[in-house]
Amino acid sequence: MKLTFENILFINNYLENSDIRYKDIRMEMIDHVASGIETKISEGDNRDFYYIFKDYMVENKARLLHNNKQFLKSADRKIAKLLFNNLLSIPALVFFAAIFCAFYVVYSYCDYEFFKTILFAVPIITSICFGIAYFIALKVYKLDRYSVIERIAFPFIIIIHVLTSLNNILKPLVHADSILIIIVIVSLCLTMMILRFKITIGFTKTFQTRFKNVV
Repeated sequence: MKLTFENILFINNYLENSDIRYKDIRMEMIDHVASGIETKISEGDNRDFYYIFKDYMVENKARLLHNNKQFLKSADRKIAKLLFNNLLSIPALVFFAAIFCAFYVVYSYCDYEFFKTILFAVPIITSICFGIAYFIALKVYKLDRYSVIERIAFPFIIIIHVLTSLNNILKPLVHADSILIIIVIVSLCLTMMILRFKITIGFTKTFQTRFKNVV
């Protein structure tokens, strides 16, 4: 037999209250838990759903929470693979070249010190704008939280700290003979951030389609 919508909703609420915040992970767990309970019922357990569910969670909750950590690790590997594959694509290479050329043109016409400030500030501002947009999507438009979407931001938090450190440590040392190398590095960081936007939008559409008719 199949569980009712109310049963599925109960499992979802239980997992959410157990600090399984991300919808994609909860959906995987709900499917796993529901299948386990349905198997017990088909094997002759005639008790009420709530008693079967209680016993199932006593036996399997620790393993489910462990799987939560495994899912997050899997998400990190998926993100790294997608970023690498997209970074080597023709559109990404063209975009990288365009950013590099744009920075170089600006460098040709700007005051040198002002250009260094722009060079270090653009990637940081871009990442902050992404964070603000995602926060608005969560709070205003009630977007569900997905592990893959939020985990994809982690590498760029590191990039922000690295760029901030470079700004404080290396900026006084950056001279005209090394500016091209710095432009390449910053252009690469900015290209990766744009790819993050692309991947995030793709994941969001996929999850919204997959879970459209699910709690």
